Amino acid sequence: MEDANGRSKLKELENVITEFQDQLFRFAFYRTGCFAESQDIVQEVFVKLYNENGRLASIRDIRLYLFRSIANACIDYQRKNEKVKFETLDKAIIPNNLNEKDASHEMVQREEYYRIEALLRKLPEEQAETIRLRVLDDLSFTDIATILNIPVSTTKSRFKYGIDKLKSKVLKLKEVNYGL
Repeated sequence: MEDANGRSKLKELENVITEFQDQLFRFAFYRTGCFAESQDIVQEVFVKLYNENGRLASIRDIRLYLFRSIANACIDYQRKNEKVKFETLDKAIIPNNLNEKDASHEMVQREEYYRIEALLRKLPEEQAETIRLRVLDDLSFTDIATILNIPVSTTKSRFKYGIDKLKSKVLKLKEVNYGL
């Protein structure tokens, strides 16, 4: 039987999960390219947090802690799977237990992922990662610097140079496609 402290801890974790789960899943998905692995990574981070008795109360910024934990778990995933194989849309397997609405939502996410990653792969990885964190995950430059363990000024310059390169590439595509 669980005591009041255990119920309180569980309720606190439940609130954290409710608040951050979707954002953390998207964060993991854009790093692994795999729906199932992203779900597993996020779940494992939450389980680890739950198992660290009392740790939740001592964390100053739970959001940054979770992003850093997910980033580390994604790095571990990529190391284990030396060559990460991103799922393409034509090979995407949707779990059978998803209802039609969830399956449709997953396909939209995969399409969005594919388009964004195609653009970001044309950039140096450190610029692409900074753009992902800023634009897709809506993190501040200070938060990004903390997660990546780099100075804020470096974070801002990576973002600026990456965006400038993306703009240039998009303008070149428009010129080619529309003869502008």
